[in-house]
Amino acid sequence: MSEIVEHNDSGNGHPIRASEGNAPVSVKVYQDIYHQITGRTEQIRKRYRDNILLEMADLEQLHHKVCQLCDVHHVVARNESISVFHDKERKEQFTSFERFRAYNANTASPCVSVVLKYNFSILPAGLKRPQEYVVTIRLTSRVAVLRQAEEEAPPFMRGRLISFITEHTAEVTVEYADYVIARGFVEAFDEWLRGCKSVPKAVWLQTLRRWSHLIPRLLQLLVVSSIVWFALSAIPEFFGPEASPAAWARFAVIYMGASFVLIRLSSAAGEMIEEAIDTYPTLSYLKLNKGDEKLITEFREQKRGALLKFLGGSVFSIALGIISSKIEKIL
Repeated sequence: MSEIVEHNDSGNGHPIRASEGNAPVSVKVYQDIYHQITGRTEQIRKRYRDNILLEMADLEQLHHKVCQLCDVHHVVARNESISVFHDKERKEQFTSFERFRAYNANTASPCVSVVLKYNFSILPAGLKRPQEYVVTIRLTSRVAVLRQAEEEAPPFMRGRLISFITEHTAEVTVEYADYVIARGFVEAFDEWLRGCKSVPKAVWLQTLRRWSHLIPRLLQLLVVSSIVWFALSAIPEFFGPEASPAAWARFAVIYMGASFVLIRLSSAAGEMIEEAIDTYPTLSYLKLNKGDEKLITEFREQKRGALLKFLGGSVFSIALGIISSKIEKIL
């Protein structure tokens, strides 16, 4: 993410001065004047794709880190809200983190995301009026979003498309008047995220997904090439100068029919491998209740199922290659 701070001065290049003493106006005061006149706040946002494994203790640590950061500033007023979004568009909202600690962990509905929103009135040093800051943190359970997408998406929207939907797992947004203060909240979130349990990113999986759509075509091409090669190799052995038209007809029918069947089967094997690669799940979750625990268990089983599908498709492809080399035995 790139950030650009730009200041255009169409005047003579001298600093802005105010008051009777012709004292220079600091950047902090300049930002405060702009904020009070326009009523606008700037916004900074950062998204993450880390495969994070979060539990209630991690959220408590995050809340504690935000509170620690507030101790550095002069906070005039503050309030917070925690929203928990469940499967089937069910939502629970808490007006404080203390109330959120009483969250019902026996809920059977998986948690899709948690949104922590903090509103601060901060009085920076050198200013007389407080500035408003809004910090919004969204944490998403990839396993819950994936399950929800699989249930609601149409049949043609599978594999790679669903993996794009579940790409981001965390997001922090800060609406601010002073960039330095806002940057402190983002860096604190970065530090917390680095300390969370996570699953390393599989670079090999991303590479396979980039080219997985070519697998069915490549398998078809390999099977056709094998059939043509062995057919040409078998001609001198089975057909001499006195070969009958019936033998030629039998040869043509068998190889043409076998080609049609093996090409279709190789396409099915390739699609099986492609689907296994595209739907191979990467573990990233929020484990706050019983529904989450059950979903995570099912997710691990789905992971094994995708691996078995990949191995099955690979073995099937090898078997088709062997069969294509033995067609002449039928003659």
